[in-house]
Order: sequence, then structure tokens, then C-alpha cells
Amino acid sequence: MVLKEDLEKRYSKLSNQELMEIIENKFSYTELAVSVAFAEISKRKITEEDIKTYKDFQIIEAEKLIKKNIVEDLTLVQKILFFIFWIPFIGFLLKRNFIEDEYILKLMQANYYAWFGFISCVLCIQIDSNLTFSFWFWWIVCFLLALLFDEKFNRQNQIKKLQRIIDRE
Repeated sequence: MVLKEDLEKRYSKLSNQELMEIIENKFSYTELAVSVAFAEISKRKITEEDIKTYKDFQIIEAEKLIKKNIVEDLTLVQKILFFIFWIPFIGFLLKRNFIEDEYILKLMQANYYAWFGFISCVLCIQIDSNLTFSFWFWWIVCFLLALLFDEKFNRQNQIKKLQRIIDRE
């Protein structure tokens, strides 16, 4: 069990911004932790300007999150790569940066193109054994269909899901 004195010692070392984050996310902390944070803030005599600076910082962070996860999507080259390299291990290596940098939209799109590439590959092998067209022709057609579907429907649905997640937070 955490004692009030331990929290006071720990919170005295926190920055004003970190203390305000505790207050802002008070439902994620115990009642004791929040009360100690309030006491530390009152000791420091945080000004309105400090609070405004904190709020401006929060707005900038929210804008970055929106830009990363709603505005920026995969480039055409990345879409092609994920469509072609759908093998899980290779795909994971390509997606690792998205995971680390928290690009949720790009990660969702990468998974979409990898799955569509895998399913297309299986279908094209079946089609190629029955028709005279080549495997590559059908695979390109499937990629173009995946691209069209992604642009018209899939991306918009992903953005709506992300907006609901952001609104909840």
C-alpha cells in the first residue's frame, strides 16, 4: 500500500505538466493520489499562464494524434509492398515502425492490404489454373480492386472508428 508521504515525495519531483496530467486524468488514479497532486499544485502556486501552456500543449498533442491517425495514410508504394509481402514475418518487419510510432491508421491499412494480398494470391492461383490469363494479370487486377475499395469504403470506416476512439479519450 502506498503511503501519503511516499506520494508527496514522488509528486514533489514531478513537473507541473505531469501534476496537471494527474488532475486531468483523475479517474485513473486513487483518491489519495489526486488529493496529493492537488496539494502539490497549490504549494507551487501554478498560475493561469501555466495552465494555459499545459492546455495548449494538450491541443498540440491531440492535433499530432489526429494527423498521424486520420490524415496520413500509406503511400502507394507501401500499399503495394504490403499487398505483395503478406507473409506474416515479413509483414511484421515492415509494420514494426508503425507499431512503435503509434500510427494506428497506417497499421490498419497495412493489415488490410496484407490480408487482401494473401486472399488475392490464393484466388489468382485458382483462376490461373482454369483460364488463359496469367497469375500476375489477375493479381494486379486484385490490387487495383483493393486500392479502389480502400479509397472508397475501407479508409473512411477506419477513420470513423478512430474518431470514435479519440472522442472517448
